[in-house]
Amino acid sequence: MRYENKRWHREGNVFMQENKTVDLSGLRYLHSGVDTIKQLYNCLIRPDVLQDLQYAQEGGDRYFVIGGIDWMITRSSKASGYQFILKNLDLGFVVLLKSFYAEADISASHLKVEVTPQLIAEYSPEQLTQQIDHIANLFCVQLVHAGISVHIATDVKGLVLPNDFEARLVAKAKRQYKFNSISNAQLGLNETAVIYGAGQSYTFGSAGALQFCVYDKTAEAIKSDKIDYWETIWGRVPRADFNGDFSDPDNISEYEQGDVVHRIEARFHHSVINQFGWGTKDDEGNAIKIKNYTDLIPHLTALWQYALNNFRLQHSTSYIDPIWQSLIEDVQYFCPSPSLLYKRAQKPPSECSRRNVAFWLGNQIKLYSRGRFTPEYVTSRLLKSGLDADLAHYFNVKLYGESDVLQPILLEFVQEKMRAHIVAGVAA
Repeated sequence: MRYENKRWHREGNVFMQENKTVDLSGLRYLHSGVDTIKQLYNCLIRPDVLQDLQYAQEGGDRYFVIGGIDWMITRSSKASGYQFILKNLDLGFVVLLKSFYAEADISASHLKVEVTPQLIAEYSPEQLTQQIDHIANLFCVQLVHAGISVHIATDVKGLVLPNDFEARLVAKAKRQYKFNSISNAQLGLNETAVIYGAGQSYTFGSAGALQFCVYDKTAEAIKSDKIDYWETIWGRVPRADFNGDFSDPDNISEYEQGDVVHRIEARFHHSVINQFGWGTKDDEGNAIKIKNYTDLIPHLTALWQYALNNFRLQHSTSYIDPIWQSLIEDVQYFCPSPSLLYKRAQKPPSECSRRNVAFWLGNQIKLYSRGRFTPEYVTSRLLKSGLDADLAHYFNVKLYGESDVLQPILLEFVQEKMRAHIVAGVAA
């Protein structure tokens, strides 16, 4: 079924189309911001730090001191990808150190620094980037920003999810999870381990790519003992009918204790952020750079809108749901996004990969020739291989990934090669 993303005519919070009107005046945004940052580095581990950590681990020590900071050493496993996990949640940092997949004496992706929402709220993006780099420098040298993962979230009061929410949510992801009235569950969803709340929580997609979640943030905050913090954040939003009279403090805030607040959250893995860096060009035609938090800030609104389009709630096959239209049009992070054409792309192939493509393509065409398949069928199968970007690079097609540009060039090549194989008897 084909879905369109037409928008409703809108006057304020009232959405209208031919025979229907929806009033979203009761929908109030209490918070929009970055919830989680995970900064990755390529680097060399300081030998003395690694040695001291190994001694501490072997001795069963629970704490490790570096830079005058106490770090709690927590148990790690190969699933995390790192040998050591160190936490100081009072400062707001979690450090993952020493990749299981690279030797300690070579520069590799040995370090990941994760930051809590409370710390993110305290600093400007530039200041926080400096703070993260400072922590990273305690453990490693020759630091190179290798990528960043981010969770961006909007907290909403008055959100009523339709009963057929998951049926009307058009998602490219195949993995979908729904949990009803579950107060505590441990689930194998990669980095997403817990679904909270007595209401409904939804998770779409994989934690290793782009994941989209809708859940009861009030219940989660109570369970994690962070409700006081979030009530302070939500309490900063004035009531819709606030008239500027500060004499009655209880009548200022939109949020009242006991209100249900839903969180709508998009979780971008660093690989997805890197794909946007490779696929999106600035006004001068250069690939944009998104390697740290400061780089990321101008693009947050565009990433939010991308996630809402990738996981889109439909009112019908033609119109998106008014709730989704409001989320797209009304929510901004720090600033509006630049007027760029945001596009994901795989890492551009290297010259070495051109040789690999040539070998692969030659072998494929030879095998198809033996089976006496038509050139048109062979071309269609090659385009569906997932290697269209590599094929386009091989044939010097600039707009790689656009099959309408690549298809005639590839078809002509396949026809010529298959004819040569058959006539020469190679495909006999």
